[in-house]
Amino acid sequence: MPLTDQQLRQELIQLGETVPPITQRNREQLRARLEVLQTRSRSPPRTSPTRTRSTTSPSRATARSRPGRRLIELSDSETDTSPSRSPSRAAKPTTRSIAVGRDTHISPRATSDVEESIARHRREIQQLISSARDRTRAAHANISSSNYEPSPITTPLRPTATSTSIRPRQPPRSELAKPKEPSWFSRTGKQIQSFWKVNRDVILNVLKMAFIGILLGGGLIVLKKKAHEIIPHSRGITCTPQNATQCDEMIPVYDAVKQYLEIRTGEVECGMRKKSERYVPEKEINQYLDKKGFKFENGPEERWKTLVAYILGREGDHELSIWSSDNAPTGDYDNAAKLSSEGGKYSLTCRLQKSAQSIMRNLAWLSLGTSGFLALGWLWKRRQNQFEEREKTYKDLTQKIIDLLEEQYDEHLRNPETDPWVAINHIRDMLIPTHERQKLKELWERAKKQISERESRVRAESQLIHGEEHDVWRWIQPRSSSSPSSPKKKRAESPHGTNEDSYVYMPPDVGLTQCLKLRNFFDSDTMVDDDEIDLVIDSIRNRCATVHRIEHIGIYSVYVYLKFSSKEAASKGFHLLNNWKYHGREIVAKYLRLERYHEHFPEAISSNN
Repeated sequence: MPLTDQQLRQELIQLGETVPPITQRNREQLRARLEVLQTRSRSPPRTSPTRTRSTTSPSRATARSRPGRRLIELSDSETDTSPSRSPSRAAKPTTRSIAVGRDTHISPRATSDVEESIARHRREIQQLISSARDRTRAAHANISSSNYEPSPITTPLRPTATSTSIRPRQPPRSELAKPKEPSWFSRTGKQIQSFWKVNRDVILNVLKMAFIGILLGGGLIVLKKKAHEIIPHSRGITCTPQNATQCDEMIPVYDAVKQYLEIRTGEVECGMRKKSERYVPEKEINQYLDKKGFKFENGPEERWKTLVAYILGREGDHELSIWSSDNAPTGDYDNAAKLSSEGGKYSLTCRLQKSAQSIMRNLAWLSLGTSGFLALGWLWKRRQNQFEEREKTYKDLTQKIIDLLEEQYDEHLRNPETDPWVAINHIRDMLIPTHERQKLKELWERAKKQISERESRVRAESQLIHGEEHDVWRWIQPRSSSSPSSPKKKRAESPHGTNEDSYVYMPPDVGLTQCLKLRNFFDSDTMVDDDEIDLVIDSIRNRCATVHRIEHIGIYSVYVYLKFSSKEAASKGFHLLNNWKYHGREIVAKYLRLERYHEHFPEAISSNN
């Protein structure tokens, strides 16, 4: 049966061994050591007293010289010596006292094992230091921690001295902090820095050479274009009007004159000069050429003629124009007195000025267009409001006329001496003030036409008022016997029982006449055929099937006329046909005098059916 950790510790101590904390790593080694010591104890070797004394540690010698017995504190758990244990568990360790006699025998082999253990500890510490140094170097050399493999460390048994203090255990290799992998920007920056340190001189020399080359190339280009301005001619130009187009020396002269004329044209167009200064005379051009150093051996006069001949000889060149002394175009160099350029060169100030003018002009047009649209919108809105206001005024005026006639009829019912009609001019004077009659004249005429022609409850007639004949309106819509005292509008259902609400005026039991005039059966914009007429007649007969009876039906224009046998029958027919919905159109019924009916239909006088 294998020994427990406590028994193993006691056996080793009895054999004179210094026992470190027993762990999983050194348990088997301690058991092997115990077996070796037990084998040696059975047959102990002979050793000299001097060697034993020389190899024995001072602490052991001191313990041997002390009288009596000494107690050694032993822990039952291998983890009790760890400094990371909690205070509650470390405060009460399980210990046991074992008496050790002064005559305990110390083996020389145990001393050598202690020295080997110390040497192994030193090697382990040295390997840890080397591993930390390797990790630091790997971080500086941008080596990824995933590819980094530290040198292996072998942790041997770590025996401790014969004391109660135990050194803390070193953390394993996996607990050591791994270096953080640098980002892509850091690696790129370090690579650039290393490349710059190595090739700094080469790069600077290349940049210097490129800069010097650019300066030299630009200087040569400027010198080529401005050579005639910078370096004056040492001798005069020998070109003549006859060979002007073949003479290469005329090219710089022409270019200088062209530049001068373009600048002049730009100044004129920008308003810096007068328009008359657009044409540059011969004298001014000769002064400019003298200033630039373009001198001819034959003098300024010959230079002018040669320049004009060169301009005339350039085919397809319309950049410069030749003018006579009276500002007329000419093609003869004998009459040439002035030169001008079609295009102009504008300075920065001129371009800014033209841009500002263009912007201001566009803003002006934009403002004008916006104002115009806003004005049109305001006018349209005003006309719309005026139209709505006029329509409202027209409807109010029509309603007031009807209310006035209805009140007059009520007054006549209460007092028979009161006339049942009202003069049309009197109604106008009552409803429209004097200062608004001219303004509302059109609306009054429109309302008058509406009441006279389309209002079935009102009849227009003539009456003698104070000996003069006047047009009057009479309210002809009497109230029914079942209606209340006030002949106001009464809401009723359609005779067909529909759910539509409409205002129906209850007619009297006895009609005013026995004839009716019906509107809205036919469309006035289309021709009426016989089939449609037959359909209307049949519909009217079916509608008035309960009425006794209809004696005559007539069609005149787009109106339908009915003649009943009596006024009572006409009243029933009026009740059925007025406000009747026929094919989506509302039928309007109106009483018609019998004489008027017979004027339209003479044959109805003798009709009995």
